Amino acid sequence: MKTWLALLGAPSIVLGCLSVNYALVTPACLLGGHALLDGVSGASLVVCTAATLLAWQRWRETRRASTPSTRDATGRPARAGFIAAVAAGVGALSGLSVIAISIPQWLLSAC
Repeated sequence: MKTWLALLGAPSIVLGCLSVNYALVTPACLLGGHALLDGVSGASLVVCTAATLLAWQRWRETRRASTPSTRDATGRPARAGFIAAVAAGVGALSGLSVIAISIPQWLLSAC
């Protein structure tokens, strides 16, 4: 479960952040600031970071649990470690995507 949140959930969070920020442009303009947009982006970044840390923790657990004899006997520990490493990479890329999406809203006005 730790790996699937980063593998599938983090990219979905990025797309959700983009959609919700787009939908909140008009209300943010009416309120006179972009605190709503920053809140959505901040929450998305926190969730992506948490998912990445969980996947990274799972990757470290699989590396510690695998011994040379179990790595050669079956491919299961190697697969779990590989999936966890890929999930950590996808989560990190998703976090960077949220930051990249947020840069224009920090520099430009919402109106």
